[in-house]
Amino acid sequence: MKISKITKSLVAGCALAGASLSANAGVVATSYLDVQSFGIVAYYDAALTQQVAPQDLATFIEITGGLRSASSSTGFNGVGLPDSPVFANDATSFDLAENTADGVFDCTGPSCGILGVSNNSLVGNYADALAVHNDSLANGYGYGMADSIVSGNALADPTSQASGLTYAAASVGSNNNVASGNSDIADALTTALEITVQNVSELYLGFVATYSLIVDASQSIGSDQVSNATTSAILSVGLGTDSSNGTGGALGFNFGGGYVDIGPTLLSRNLVNEGDDFSGSDTGVFVTTGTSDSGFFRVGTGDYQVDIKQESTARVSLVSAPGTLAIAGLGLLGLAAARRRKS
Repeated sequence: MKISKITKSLVAGCALAGASLSANAGVVATSYLDVQSFGIVAYYDAALTQQVAPQDLATFIEITGGLRSASSSTGFNGVGLPDSPVFANDATSFDLAENTADGVFDCTGPSCGILGVSNNSLVGNYADALAVHNDSLANGYGYGMADSIVSGNALADPTSQASGLTYAAASVGSNNNVASGNSDIADALTTALEITVQNVSELYLGFVATYSLIVDASQSIGSDQVSNATTSAILSVGLGTDSSNGTGGALGFNFGGGYVDIGPTLLSRNLVNEGDDFSGSDTGVFVTTGTSDSGFFRVGTGDYQVDIKQESTARVSLVSAPGTLAIAGLGLLGLAAARRRKS
């Protein structure tokens, strides 16, 4: 066989492989949850007709201890920031400087320098977070990014509001890359409810949050790539009896048919729970603003444990499909066949 035929076979195979490998590809996942206000609503009665003024609620609630942390982690092809929690100096304080936990901002990957995102720069900037998401998809950026911050204390000061941001984003624009971001906020507070004023024996507490949200997994891929992406945003509040000092209070909750007693187990309620991927939970969630509540807990005199958690996660990967490798080998197969015929 002439060498020109061998060359043509090899070139043709390589050309097919090159065309396939250069196909446009991009996978992006973003979870942006900006809680502008988190507060408490309380009533004296189960019918929820006699609301407790915030300044009066402060006479019933005493924060006796707790921890607050904001954590972030990132990854891009195995390199990045490990789980890095930052704790508030005093989670029970009224002072913002004391009760603020500002998580470590981190971006790992080749595209971090062109994103224009820095520590807390996306607080209140829903449009900017959405622009980063769309630009990343259009331009095939590569990064894993996370940021978090929480401040304010609605339990210590019911006349005020707390706020928190969790932001996690991941993007890959070329084959055989994996990226991830994770951001979370955790409050674990021990709250003593001293209900002694105006002959009140019970209060009915609900938690309310107003937020901005982006949860989306997007892809723009050629036929030769296999992509995966998952992203989620969760904000939950839990309330349970704290019997550590022998003074645990009785807890009840209304699931829709009247209040029922809850045992010592912490009862957790989701205020936000959104997820997106390319298959079963493919929701494409874009909510600029929203308000959500936990429902109402019935509490009496005693100690309670309050847990408030907020988390954003993003994971993406983009790999070559098996067919790509097969196409890439056509030229070599043709060359081997030519050699056999020549021999």
